Amino acid sequence: MTRAQPKTYQVTLPDVALQVTEWPGESDPVLLLHATGFHSRCWDSIARRMPGVHIYAVDVRFHGGSDRHGEVDWLLMASDIEVLLDQLDLNRVVGVGHSMGGYLMAYVGACQLRRFRQLVLIDPVILPRQLYAQLFVPVDSVRPADSPVSRRKNQWRDAGEMYERFRDRPPFSSWQDQVLRDYCDYALREVPQESALQLACDPLHEAAIYLRHQGNEAIYELLPRLTIPVTVLRAPPDPANPGNLAASPTWPGLAGSLPDARELYLPGMSHFIPMEDPALVARIIREALDGSWGDR
Repeated sequence: MTRAQPKTYQVTLPDVALQVTEWPGESDPVLLLHATGFHSRCWDSIARRMPGVHIYAVDVRFHGGSDRHGEVDWLLMASDIEVLLDQLDLNRVVGVGHSMGGYLMAYVGACQLRRFRQLVLIDPVILPRQLYAQLFVPVDSVRPADSPVSRRKNQWRDAGEMYERFRDRPPFSSWQDQVLRDYCDYALREVPQESALQLACDPLHEAAIYLRHQGNEAIYELLPRLTIPVTVLRAPPDPANPGNLAASPTWPGLAGSLPDARELYLPGMSHFIPMEDPALVARIIREALDGSWGDR
């Protein structure tokens, strides 16, 4: 069965317009949230493997085709997704999130549990609780411009130049080729009065998301509410190198702290699990939809 082409549209909420990519289908809805710096079309290789599945992939605020205004705040981004769920009136949702998107999905799932049937959290940025205290700094002292992330190359001729630059460089060199092409094809935007294309997720926004964890420890108060089945996919950590973006940031005790969860530990993979093995992620989502794991 051939996967139909998706449709892309804006959903206007009271405070922000979010871009949604929707693949029509007959199943319960699957809601996909991407990682920091990425966009909804990074899920294309997974969607292609799930013909007939009704998929909504969202560009989180500051990313892709969504609005970029406001101060960077993880709980604000989570609130956006809560309002989007209400606007689209999605129910019996299988919620899937990678990295930052995994944190947001866990937060939203706990706050709107009635709308979800299962969650799939792919190496979510839910840190060990004690780290939130260690990482806390006053908001006005966070300087995204001092982060190396803020100095990412941000002038591009086209997606082809981006692909050629990244394909042999870690962590992109471990990605499946089509996933990297999808990332590059939708990662750039035109900017008025600029001849070159720029990243849709501005490097300063990306750096701020990495640095601003204020309030994120609130997820620990919400985890007991996640009484629906949850699958956690986790790559190996790298305690000796906290700056290694290819290592898992996920608290190893996460699955064990949830009322109804399983963990799939993937020692041969990096943090970029959906990019390295989209077939595995598609299979896990199918299991959630089919009720072959978790549904009672």
